[in-house]
Amino acid sequence: MDVQSFTLPFERVSELAPPPAYADLRRGSPVFRTTTAAGTPAWVVIGAAEAQRVLSDRRFAITREDEVVNTESLMCDGEHHARLRRIIGRGLGQREIANLRPAVDELAGELVAAMRRAGPPADLVSMLCRPLTLAVITTLLGVPVDDRERFYRWADLMSVVVIDDAENAEDVMQGLGELFQFLTELVEAKRAVPGDDLLSALITVHDADDGRFNDRELVQAAAAVLAGGQVTTVNSLAIGVVKLLELGGGLGRLDDEQLIDRAVEEILRHQAGISGEAFPRWARADVELAGHTIAAGDMVIVRLEGANRDPRAFPDPDRFDPARTPGTHLRFGHGPHRCLGASVARMTLAAGLRALAGQVPGLALTLPAAEIPWTAGPLDRGPAEVIVTW
Repeated sequence: MDVQSFTLPFERVSELAPPPAYADLRRGSPVFRTTTAAGTPAWVVIGAAEAQRVLSDRRFAITREDEVVNTESLMCDGEHHARLRRIIGRGLGQREIANLRPAVDELAGELVAAMRRAGPPADLVSMLCRPLTLAVITTLLGVPVDDRERFYRWADLMSVVVIDDAENAEDVMQGLGELFQFLTELVEAKRAVPGDDLLSALITVHDADDGRFNDRELVQAAAAVLAGGQVTTVNSLAIGVVKLLELGGGLGRLDDEQLIDRAVEEILRHQAGISGEAFPRWARADVELAGHTIAAGDMVIVRLEGANRDPRAFPDPDRFDPARTPGTHLRFGHGPHRCLGASVARMTLAAGLRALAGQVPGLALTLPAAEIPWTAGPLDRGPAEVIVTW
């Protein structure tokens, strides 16, 4: 196959599966050269071992060498990035997540109960996936209940990465300005009266090596939690339920915690499409990878959906098996930029599945998966709605 004649994104037969070209190309090499839709030459990595190497090798940076870098956000490399991660990580420890789980389980149960009371048919995205995910994020950040409706609107804006509609650009920029003003005021309020939440924890975290976050870093951290955790987790839960209902034998099989945990990992491994993918990397030096020389300055795109279907890492990788013994998938990335909110996403998915399996084990799709409408976002796509019955 002459991959130079192709541009990204490759054609998909299904929104629920990687492009068929990945499997064909992998037989030749897990690393290949192509061009992006914008015409930029790029290397694409679809092998699991090769993806791990790129994502963990500090010679591949998340910023270009000539780029002006914001060292107060997580979109940087080196010690500035490591410091921000260390401080945020202290607010997302095992104890903090364990303390949050009962509230998340309770909320998931209430949302599913409300869906049952409304009666079938119901849209799973609007009645469970979206409100559960956003409530988890607002609870985590300590957003007051009275402000959550405004916050939900701003959360949608954080998913807009490419603004190519001049008519809409002004509204988007105004909304983002309102969001950052809101977060600035929220930080000030948490400094005055700390709560039992992530922002308060980040305000108080301090040690001799890392110091405290300044206000700009706190606002950037809150925005990163929102941007990184909202749309991707909504899509993970929606796609996961679709796959469980169409390919995984339904929800009735998830009758113990081990099976729920395994289903969560298989959903994450199998998530495909433009959803939760790693940001491009830029080679800072010449690197040999899978028999190719990647030159300094080259763009490298790691496709997690390709790496997670690598038969060298996962037996029968294209088969969706919710009872599969979990392997080391790369849905949350790898290395220094691995998703800090992985444990929060896992907890949210498990809570949603637990509530559904417990209350509506006979849940069924009203349309075949192939007919479910999908969003058309530039970064993260998923079902626009999932109409179910029981």
